[in-house]
Amino acid sequence: MPDNEVRLERDGGVAELVLAAPQRANALDLHLGRQLEETSARLAASPSVRVVLIRAEGPHFCVGGDVHAFAAHGGDISAYVGQVAEVVHSAQRHLAGLAVPVISAAHGAIAGAGVGLAFSADLVVLAHSAKVRLAYTAIGLSPDNGASHLLPRLIGTRRALELALTNRTLTAHEALDWGLATAVVDDRALVDEARKLADALARMSPEALAATKRLVRTAGDTTQDAHLDAEASAITVLAATDTAQRAIAEFAKR
Repeated sequence: MPDNEVRLERDGGVAELVLAAPQRANALDLHLGRQLEETSARLAASPSVRVVLIRAEGPHFCVGGDVHAFAAHGGDISAYVGQVAEVVHSAQRHLAGLAVPVISAAHGAIAGAGVGLAFSADLVVLAHSAKVRLAYTAIGLSPDNGASHLLPRLIGTRRALELALTNRTLTAHEALDWGLATAVVDDRALVDEARKLADALARMSPEALAATKRLVRTAGDTTQDAHLDAEASAITVLAATDTAQRAIAEFAKR
């Protein structure tokens, strides 16, 4: 099987993680899952990366698990599905642990494990063609790749249950209205718009971006009192950096 179904491309401080199995809609089998795990581990170990952009080739972002590969394992289907979940979840942990901003640019079908991959990003740019569907219960399975943890926090328990239980399909604009997406753009402009966003972030202070991401991401896990302490500590540390002091001085002059 090809070893280039997940690529890592670099342009300065921006790293692009590219799903590159368009012939099967970037469906996740064990082979692609292992490549995703290895590529995300390389990202986590690269200190020069300032921003990560996740995108996909072909007409669809990711249709989730490769159901044909699942079915081909017959009596061993349970063990195989478990192996795929294990490597995909390992990749998700690497991506979730990144201090730098993560952007996803998604189009076409975003289903199953693709939902967790796309919407766990810090910023999500969708194409008009995007369609979001969990689809797990339609084949007798339950959510994976963090979807059942992520969705209630983004859209609330009631809406998350509606998506998970009924397999309702959301359009790109519905996803934007529900708070799942940052922006919706024309399909032809998707990658360019996501790259513009990535380039803009790459020019900002990495320390400020990391601290801001950490504060927002952990806000629901602490009390307000503890979070105020964390905010005070972070802003004090950042104010001592040359980057912040130069920016403050320049702003004051204007």
